[in-house]
Amino acid sequence: MADPNRPTQNRIIVLDVLRGFALFGVLLVNMLDFSGSGLRAGTLGTRGSPVDQVVDLGIVVLAMTKFYLLFSFLFGVGFAVQMRRVEGSGRHFVGLYLRRLVVLLVIGMAHAILVWDGDILRLYAIAGLMLLLLRRAPTRLLLGLALAIGMVGLVGFGAASNLQQISVGMTTAGLPYYTGDSYVALVQYRVAQQKPMVDIQIPMVLVMFLLGLVVGREGLLEQPDRYRPFLRRWWKVALPVGLVGSALLVAGYAVNSAWLVSIAVHIGAPALSFAYVAAVLLNAERLRWLAPVGQMALSNYLTQSLVCTTLFYGYGFGLYDRVSPALTLTLVLLLFGAQMLVSAWWMRRFRFGLMEWLWRSLTYWRIQPLLRTA
Repeated sequence: MADPNRPTQNRIIVLDVLRGFALFGVLLVNMLDFSGSGLRAGTLGTRGSPVDQVVDLGIVVLAMTKFYLLFSFLFGVGFAVQMRRVEGSGRHFVGLYLRRLVVLLVIGMAHAILVWDGDILRLYAIAGLMLLLLRRAPTRLLLGLALAIGMVGLVGFGAASNLQQISVGMTTAGLPYYTGDSYVALVQYRVAQQKPMVDIQIPMVLVMFLLGLVVGREGLLEQPDRYRPFLRRWWKVALPVGLVGSALLVAGYAVNSAWLVSIAVHIGAPALSFAYVAAVLLNAERLRWLAPVGQMALSNYLTQSLVCTTLFYGYGFGLYDRVSPALTLTLVLLLFGAQMLVSAWWMRRFRFGLMEWLWRSLTYWRIQPLLRTA
């Protein structure tokens, strides 16, 4: 039986590949916020040069909301895999996973206050409790709950009178803090602004958690070759649905229609996310170079925030709201390329990414071996 303390054994490589792919998309979208472009969501695709407009539209159509949902799906899959392995080794899973969620929540709070307030880790830590409560639920119940949550989110957010009611994001009131040169003042502003997370993506994050639990519990990603015909058929259906949904997202922001945006987020975005999953699984062997990035996804996610906030915020290089979309895309490619190189080098020598090692050590209340030769 595999030892849960030895994660380098029997890793599901396609999961790491998917995490690496998702991390690229998350950086692509987060860069809108890091750079200040996200302040003008209603003008995305209409500003700057023609190249800038194409970049903006490309990010909205192909990436916005899709990769958070993909990461949420993978979180649910990872939960199921960990539960099976921990219980198979004779350990008690609930207490262990509760500690894991608490550590993740602490990391997320530190990230949100000290580095970047667009953190998603807090939501994952809190929503992870739902997975614990439903871990023994039958598949039909999980699928029914996923459908119900998705429909509630679709109707609830669609009924909002405008987009400001369905998403709590950065406003121009924070500009002096993000462009100012005082890091302490920015941290104090973030602390003062902490409030319950309300966002249009939350219901679908929960839906993807549940679907990930179903897929992970059935072990479907561990034998992707068995499902290649299904993946090909699914890709052909999910891709056009996702692209139509993305077109609705662009139109919804353009005309300030909560209904269009809600339909895009609750139907189009998950469809395109699953089209990406199918495409990656069908080409997993060709994409194995993404696996090291995915193995240390938490470390890379936090590093992206550290690097980008230093580049753009006033206490760093002060590029906030001064960089064109085309240039921010170049920065995304450079940063992610560097992370691929560093991750490959690191994972040849170490068993975990640095933050993964800390997370695991705190979860098990024991310092975990870091070097591969240990």
